[in-house]
Amino acid sequence: MVFQFTTAQETIKKSNDYKLAVRFNPLSLFDPVETNLSVGIDMKLRKKLSLGGDVAVYIARNVYAQSRPMSGFYVRPTLRWYSNNRLYMFTELVLMYKHTARKENDWLGMDCVNGVAAYEKFTQYKEVRDVFDLSFRAGMRENLFQSENWFFEFYMGIGLRQKLHSLKYNEKNTCATTAAGEFFNILNQNPSGNFTTLSIPAGMRLVWVLQ
Repeated sequence: MVFQFTTAQETIKKSNDYKLAVRFNPLSLFDPVETNLSVGIDMKLRKKLSLGGDVAVYIARNVYAQSRPMSGFYVRPTLRWYSNNRLYMFTELVLMYKHTARKENDWLGMDCVNGVAAYEKFTQYKEVRDVFDLSFRAGMRENLFQSENWFFEFYMGIGLRQKLHSLKYNEKNTCATTAAGEFFNILNQNPSGNFTTLSIPAGMRLVWVLQ
């Protein structure tokens, strides 16, 4: 009779060689700017290669004590490579599409030509943004409370982001009279509000291994 003993650490290492996992970001529920509910999956294609994705729904709420409820969603497919045998360090390629709409009560330019308004009108309208982002990220994951099925992971990266801006209003030839500044705006912002910028994504997720 042969007895085999498996240490707790060996069991934990083995548990990271998963086939399918789900993940979610609890901190996104407390984001003061873009509060959202985010969930995703991660499926192993090979031992060190996985395919996954995240989807999120933005929850309308007041932002910075202003009455600016926002709604929308994002989809974010990912391709991940693990860099060592323990499967704890990873790099990933991430694509993202985000669509948001925010109600505004502000001055809106009327009879606009090339972004220049003939006059202004204080009214309510919707500000719509469509965002496309491509980024490379690096991160690590560790067991949560020495569990075989629960992990937490951190990531940070750099990417390139294209933002498209539009307005929803009943009258034609309208335009926003002011535009908020953007961090890392590397190309000149044109009158329509469309521009390209650098992005620095970072975050934390909880992971639950299903099998």
